Amino acid sequence: MKNKLRMIKETLTKASEPRNLLIGFDGFIDEIIHVVATRYSEFEYMRMAKISDFSDKIAAAAGLSTNIELVPQLIKIGGNGVIMANALAVSNMDVHYIGSLGAPEVHPVFADFVRNCQSVTSLCNPGHTDALEFTDGKLLLGKSTTLKEVNWENLVNTLGIDRVGQLVNETELIGITNWTMLSHLNSIIIGLIELLTDNEHDPLVFIDLADPAKRDVKDILEVMRLISALAEHSRTILGMNEKESIMIARCLGIEEPDNVDRAITLRNVLNLYCVVIHPVKGASAAMANANGWVDGPYTPDPKLTTGAGDNFNAGFCLGLLLDMDLIDALFTGVYTSGYYVRNAHSPSREQLIDWLGELTE
Repeated sequence: MKNKLRMIKETLTKASEPRNLLIGFDGFIDEIIHVVATRYSEFEYMRMAKISDFSDKIAAAAGLSTNIELVPQLIKIGGNGVIMANALAVSNMDVHYIGSLGAPEVHPVFADFVRNCQSVTSLCNPGHTDALEFTDGKLLLGKSTTLKEVNWENLVNTLGIDRVGQLVNETELIGITNWTMLSHLNSIIIGLIELLTDNEHDPLVFIDLADPAKRDVKDILEVMRLISALAEHSRTILGMNEKESIMIARCLGIEEPDNVDRAITLRNVLNLYCVVIHPVKGASAAMANANGWVDGPYTPDPKLTTGAGDNFNAGFCLGLLLDMDLIDALFTGVYTSGYYVRNAHSPSREQLIDWLGELTE
């Protein structure tokens, strides 16, 4: 293991020129919240540790009523695309971001993010997420009525089709995230397919649906069709957590209990460049000529879990952009995420290198 991490550290250290990336298309203000189990004083309380503790309390209130105290911890940038883009930007990548960051002005919470990016285009006001954090997961309570403005027509009207085409032609990675919350994201995928069809550019395209459990099976099958169509003109990667991968597999009639085998089957059925699945304690992926699983640096006491998957996605894509093989890219993903949950912020390239150095001493 230490030799593997040393090799990844060496690759990260040698990498020089930043790569051009286009990422979107959401934007949320995240409010990180703890749920009170027991209040001792004005300043002291015991936090609910497990999601089951919270669900038990809610279930016990059925037919009665109850009081639940929420304690805000911080307000931060949110959205799958924003967090992934920010992690790549602080890893020395040139990020162009399109999303919902505020209108007519970008919301101040995104000020540092804007400075980290090469360019930012906002199509509408951001959504808002109350993220209830527990040690074994999180509950994301989203408000997203503004996000209907995230669509191809508005994007083209805002930037102009020539500028959109330029961004697509010059990028090495297109990140398409949060399909679940963006009701018109299909129109953007279709627009990108048309642009990529008209040229020989073959970028990586990373897609994160972001917990599609609330979407109709018919809609899920339609976006799977579009993703397969996109894969005819790009090196398309579908990224999912374990729960999402099981749901997508079932929609496609696939019952495969093993994460690696599920990734292999999904890649074959959808005809994709890569499928990657990231449970809490590791990650698996499948390409045409490679597949496997890696253990992550799991911690039972994370400082912040909201955004952990997005940081994994950023680290995994960073590895591929730096020409790492599949397994090394998976390691880069899980250690980027591992740093984030321990420190409550995305690592810069230098911070990730330093941490890998500490782990290999």
